[in-house]
Amino acid sequence: MVWGLTDRFVNEVIAFYPSRTEAVRALKKVIRDEPEWEGMLEVVTVPERRREPAPCRGTSRYRGRHA
Repeated sequence: MVWGLTDRFVNEVIAFYPSRTEAVRALKKVIRDEPEWEGMLEVVTVPERRREPAPCRGTSRYRGRHA
């Protein structure tokens, strides 16, 4: 099991840590730097198989209208 720092508003793990202690330490540092984010981030357990990032699906570009 690994630990993750998750953004509750987008329901996404934004960083992974090998221990809860490291994840909590990272959360405290983020809140110290960005106090308005308190309550937005939390430490969660993450099953090992979900650690791998999703494959890149490419990017989309804005295509403005031509005159």
